[in-house]
Amino acid sequence: MKGMREGWALNFSGGLPIFPMRFLTVPTVDQYAASVVEKYHVDADSGSPGHRAADKVIPLLKEWGKPYLQGITLSGAYAKNTAISLSSHVDVLVMLNPVPGMEIKGVFWNLFQFLTDHDLRPRTRTVSIQVPKNDLLIDVIPACREGSSSGNTLFNKKTGGAVLTDVAEHVHLVANSGRQQEICALKIWRERASLDFPSFYLELTVLKALEGERFGQLADNVTTTLRYIANRFEATVVRDPANSDNMVSNELSAAEKKAVAKTARAALYDENWKKAIW
Repeated sequence: MKGMREGWALNFSGGLPIFPMRFLTVPTVDQYAASVVEKYHVDADSGSPGHRAADKVIPLLKEWGKPYLQGITLSGAYAKNTAISLSSHVDVLVMLNPVPGMEIKGVFWNLFQFLTDHDLRPRTRTVSIQVPKNDLLIDVIPACREGSSSGNTLFNKKTGGAVLTDVAEHVHLVANSGRQQEICALKIWRERASLDFPSFYLELTVLKALEGERFGQLADNVTTTLRYIANRFEATVVRDPANSDNMVSNELSAAEKKAVAKTARAALYDENWKKAIW
């Protein structure tokens, strides 16, 4: 993947370009990369699979949340315009007023029991409760918010404590970054490699890797991000932009980070990019 800016020659197996050749222009590579992203990108409209799956669950969530419910909205990749069809997750944020006599931990487990009682076969994740619906996995995120404040209090199952953050700020950051194509490409890479790499951690990593890089050069920017992951990812501390006390990089163990970096190095030096992003 070195020399991307000089142009690339396609290999005979039909994969991404592998050797610098000055007679082939960079736009050819960008067109290929963009076509892969377009193939798997999911538009977040009302008819999308994620919306339809969420619509099946939202009435139950409304029933559970009353009389403390502030609102229910699609969050995560669908709200950020970085959803891909290879990843079957849909985030649904359930915003509540504080429940008297119940901390967010109790709210979390109360919702889990409610979904269990309604035969939705829930399983817990770090800050969400996941249920299958319409061949997708819906991550329901219960959150509390004080009055008109913008922050959210979530429960982190790994630590057993509350997390103060701002999900809306996360959505705004990514949705307005101009890096959605690169994020989708890295998500495709993650799914093809079967990596454990939480989406928000991945998004922040892409944004950091591409600081100062030009827009509109998708292939080069994917290469830059993979190089960053290969060389700097393991040692980089990543904090929640909404609350610097939250260490997003702690979501992966040292061994899990090493696996991500190792896979990035393999993608950089493999002669056929189609094994990584296709």
